[in-house]
Amino acid sequence: MLIVLPSIVSAIGVAFVVVGVVVDQDVVRAIFLSIGLLLLWFDVFLTLAFVRRSLRNIDRRMRRMEAHLYRDSDG
Repeated sequence: MLIVLPSIVSAIGVAFVVVGVVVDQDVVRAIFLSIGLLLLWFDVFLTLAFVRRSLRNIDRRMRRMEAHLYRDSDG
């Protein structure tokens, strides 16, 4: 899920950008380029959110392991 969702959003964004570039109507071009670029930006923020969440989970696990090790060495 952590890799698949940003990849899907990115693929849809790229598809919108490609359609926006290929189509020869100004209104459709503007709409598709806008939506495509917004989806690409959303992909970046979504990826960063997943990375942040994963790093917090790793940090939390490391703190628990360190606390467990220090407890065992003291007693």
